[in-house]
Parts: sequence; C-alpha cells; structure tokens
Amino acid sequence: MKTLVVVAHPQIENSATEAFLKTAASFDENVTWHQLATPFDIKREQSLLSAADRIIFQFPMYWYSAPAILKEWLDKVWDNYLVNNHLVTGRELGIVVTVGHAASSFQPGASQQYTIAELLRPYEALAHNLGLQYLPAFPIYQFDQQSDEQRQLLFICYQQYLAIPKLCHFKDEVKWFADRLEKKIANENDPVQRAKIEQLLLLLNDQQDELDDLYMSVKWLREKEDY
Repeated sequence: MKTLVVVAHPQIENSATEAFLKTAASFDENVTWHQLATPFDIKREQSLLSAADRIIFQFPMYWYSAPAILKEWLDKVWDNYLVNNHLVTGRELGIVVTVGHAASSFQPGASQQYTIAELLRPYEALAHNLGLQYLPAFPIYQFDQQSDEQRQLLFICYQQYLAIPKLCHFKDEVKWFADRLEKKIANENDPVQRAKIEQLLLLLNDQQDELDDLYMSVKWLREKEDY
C-alpha cells in the first residue's frame, strides 16, 4: 500500500512535532512525505495523488481549521480534471491533526465544546463527495507536554496509521509488528540480539494463534446458539 502524507504547516522548520513525525514516516519506503509549498506544480501534485492508495492531510489546527495553504492546494489541485477523471476515487483519506489542548477539552461542556471528529467534518464531506473512504482521524494532543513513553507509543501508532491496510484490526496490527521484527532479524548481525528478537517474534505469533483459536471457539458457540 502506498501512502501520501500531505503536510500543510506554515512554520514547519520550527515544528518539533513535524520533525518527529517525519522521522517516524521515514522508516517506511511506501510512505511519501510531501510538504506543501507554493507555487504548486499541478501535474506533479495530481500524479502524487493518483499514485497513492491512502492520502493523509497533516496539519496543526489553527482556529478550528487547517492552515490556509491546504485550502489553496485543494482549490488549485483538486480541480475538474482530477474529479472528472476519478483520480482519487476509491482511495482512502485520513487526517493527522496536532492541537495544543488536552483530549478532554474536545467534548460537549468542555472548553472546546466540540469533538475533533465534528471539527473535521468538512473533510469527511469532501471524501464522501469524491468517493474516498474516510478514515478515523489521528489527533495528536499537546505534543510538547508528552513524556518519553507517550512519544514512543505515538511513534508506533503514527507509523501504523500510515501503513496498516485495515485500521483498528488487531490481527493487522500483529502482522505489522511481525513484519518489522522479521526485517530486524534479517538485518541483525549480533547472534545474541537476533535470538532475542526471534523469541519475541515467536511469542507474538503464538499469541495470535491463541486469539485465532479463541475467535473460532466463540464463533462455533454462537452458531450453535442459532440452531
């Protein structure tokens, strides 16, 4: 699966968050990191879009919306040619948005009143209108206040958001981890370290087998209840 990350940030050179995310994305050869800058090369922009299976709009939230460059890019690049020739139809559209408030602020009765999903509804409408599959958004709250452990988890979850074909499917998450462990084993020269990684991979696969067995047992019981 090919993923295009469209980054709309007017001060990206000063953004620790974007530097962090760019590093995370760089580990996957199937991810293209594309920072928006004017003037736009319309044909190149449309070529990047048509080559992607998953398109990610990534931006900091400014006054409950994206920076102006994303709207300008949409107006100029997502033109009649792109729409009429169905260059993005059937693709997936995801949103990675960074915000300066806590997650608890985005709910009725809290300081921001509305959920992130509600604030991003125009992008869901865009996806619906053009025949894209809209993915659950990936909000990043208060990056500058996150601990090392929180950032380590964010690093992995962000990589998964860009790469896993079926988001929120545990089996696909396990496969994602297994694929990366196998690559690490192939590139590890230290036999002791390689043995440790192989043991971790074996444990991961064993647990997946146990979950598969449990799933089949539950399915069998439900089928019996239907008779």
